Amino acid sequence: MENKSCRASVSVVIPFYSNAEWLCEAVDSVLAQDYDNFEIVVVNDGSKEDVSGFLERYGDKIKYFEKENGGCASARNRSVAEASGEYLAFLDSDDLWTEGKLSRQMEKMREYGAAWSYTDFEVFGESVATERRVMVRGAKEGMYKTISPYTGTPTVIVKKSLITDNGLTFCEGFRYGQDDIFWERLIDLEPVLYIPEVLARVRMRGNNAARRAAVQIHARVEFYDKCAELIPGFKGKCSWIYRLAVALCRFGRIFVPEKKLNGGFTEFIARVMFAVPYLLFKIDRKLHG
Repeated sequence: MENKSCRASVSVVIPFYSNAEWLCEAVDSVLAQDYDNFEIVVVNDGSKEDVSGFLERYGDKIKYFEKENGGCASARNRSVAEASGEYLAFLDSDDLWTEGKLSRQMEKMREYGAAWSYTDFEVFGESVATERRVMVRGAKEGMYKTISPYTGTPTVIVKKSLITDNGLTFCEGFRYGQDDIFWERLIDLEPVLYIPEVLARVRMRGNNAARRAAVQIHARVEFYDKCAELIPGFKGKCSWIYRLAVALCRFGRIFVPEKKLNGGFTEFIARVMFAVPYLLFKIDRKLHG
């Protein structure tokens, strides 16, 4: 039987900007874990919300920091810097963990000797049907040298030294896709353990900007270009189908100005321009995982 006092320390890092009520739910889902060696690091990224009630309720249960608004990537970087755990577990302030997530995932990582891991997750929200998101269709539990492009951030746990020893940080200045770039940099260093179990719940907001076609067109190109800049041989790892989809997105950006991503007409044009790339990305994922 496992000696709980020997469990590795885990820092749960939570960036926060809006909706303190959801933040409370996120923290509660961590405090409900049966793992007994963790800390919670919350970084307030310049939120204008009144968080006095939150601090009164959780102040003695968390490590809390405030910073000027700089985006989610900068908040995560601050969280990593403040974390003291041997492992880092990521959780967004509007998402939740399932019961027993930490124990289960850390047990599997120890079993496989994995430096990092991720799992399936469930999406939920007022405007969407609850649905399981399978990261690698048809794949069995085990170590992989590729990572799903749709990885749920709240499912990831990583050994902190893998990040700090290699000088990795989340790319600041990116509104979308900074997490995905980070996972691609990690997979270039170490294989990842995939656990085909739902261990987190990701909230989908009705106005989720990342779901808009106009945003996708720009984000897909920025993701590809940044990975090509930071990861040696990245372009060669991408299939011709994926590269073609990115090229079409790059062409589509001509008709979808970045400064007008919120326009209704712009989104209409973007949906037309993104239709073929979207299908190509889906085909590529089906063929190559």
